[in-house]
Amino acid sequence: MPSKKSRADTSYFSDICIEQCKGRCCNPWWGIISFHINKNGGLSGLNNFKNHLISQIERRKERIKEQYITSENPPRRLFSNPIKQHVSVENMEIKKTTISLTLRAMFAFRCNFLSEDNVCLVHPSMTNSEDIRPPHCGYMGSLHATQNEKGYCRIIHTAEISPGDDDAVTEAINMEKNVSDKFFNEGVDSTDEAADKIIGFISDYCRTNAGHLLELKTKSETPGRNDPCYCGSGKKYKKCHGR
Repeated sequence: MPSKKSRADTSYFSDICIEQCKGRCCNPWWGIISFHINKNGGLSGLNNFKNHLISQIERRKERIKEQYITSENPPRRLFSNPIKQHVSVENMEIKKTTISLTLRAMFAFRCNFLSEDNVCLVHPSMTNSEDIRPPHCGYMGSLHATQNEKGYCRIIHTAEISPGDDDAVTEAINMEKNVSDKFFNEGVDSTDEAADKIIGFISDYCRTNAGHLLELKTKSETPGRNDPCYCGSGKKYKKCHGR
């Protein structure tokens, strides 16, 4: 039997977040940033490129941590280090010996103000109606927001267009869980690992589609034992040509 509550009743959506969703978007909370990076010289100098890649990923991670702070004085950060990282190639173009990449960096954070039973401890309902959350937190679950718009939440959107349809809401919740679990399980624990996966992807692509970018071995560019091998295999040098 459909619920009698309608989309005109805002408590209906609060109940969905608290009783049904149970903080799905906060545990983990995914910070997502896309950015561009170029690799010049084909696959030469992979060790230097890896260090540059790590610094770029770290910069995006820190940007998220700096933006998500409470409005208190002094403010407190919502996030410490992510518990998982998932960095993937959204687009790649090759022009002569330059590889242009669009990367999608996803960071799975555990909010410092989320209780063990997934209650937001800085929500106005928990702070005598004083909202000390970052403005970004208030955007999530905005009514009438559509996909790719700020504040879009699949679960709230489903409840908004199908008021009282508990089955549709449950399906949306499960879909969000499955997507989050997929990226989480495919993620890595460190930025170093994330960079290695990107370099492995580039190397595999070049071996198959752009052989002219493969690096020739030179004494001046012999990598360290734990660096990616110069041949582009994606393996560490000590386990490849360094044996």
